[in-house]
Amino acid sequence: MTRLVFATALAAMCAGPALAQSSLTTPTAWTAAPTAADMAAVYPAKAKAAGLGGGVELACTAMSSGSLKDCDVIAEAPRGYGFGSAARTLAQSIKVAGVPNGTEVRVPISFPQALAKGEVATIKTPLWAALPTVQDLQAAVPKSEGGPNEMRVVLVCDVQAGGSLSGCVVDREEPAGQGFGSAIQAIGPKFKVNLMSGEGVPAVGAKVRVPVRIDLKPVQQATK
Repeated sequence: MTRLVFATALAAMCAGPALAQSSLTTPTAWTAAPTAADMAAVYPAKAKAAGLGGGVELACTAMSSGSLKDCDVIAEAPRGYGFGSAARTLAQSIKVAGVPNGTEVRVPISFPQALAKGEVATIKTPLWAALPTVQDLQAAVPKSEGGPNEMRVVLVCDVQAGGSLSGCVVDREEPAGQGFGSAIQAIGPKFKVNLMSGEGVPAVGAKVRVPVRIDLKPVQQATK
């Protein structure tokens, strides 16, 4: 007799302009943040005309409410296209969590090239606020004796208000045709992302890739 042990892994790929390293505190939780639509509204016209993406690093002071004040641009790439000013505007709608009043914080804000082209951006380094449990995966994924031991599924989902996911579609499924893609798709709503991605892109209104790897390992029952 065998039982199945599930192991899952979520992978993230980092992209975007390289900015200067900073010793400032970097928040990892956000209680309020701009949306992709907010970013599109302030996207610098010069950068949009050139079809350019960009990145900014702000140094701000956190207040007791979580809001930010006195934001200064300490890195901007490329320069001269208005990304710094646009980032400072967006920072007005950001609130951070768990940061003491008066703390100097680093706030990275990235402007995806997709927005310059009028397309929907895909965040590359989501900060996961919620994930399905191993039990969720055990209940959802098809299991059969002699079946494949390793599966990989990649979903592409829309990020809704609050960081919840919807409209997930299967972008990759290995092995194909055995129901693993639809199984992970069904539990897509159990994933949730933070309001800002690791590279500083507003999550709400963007898309996110959700890679899931599952290893099924048969374990022999102990002999009595």
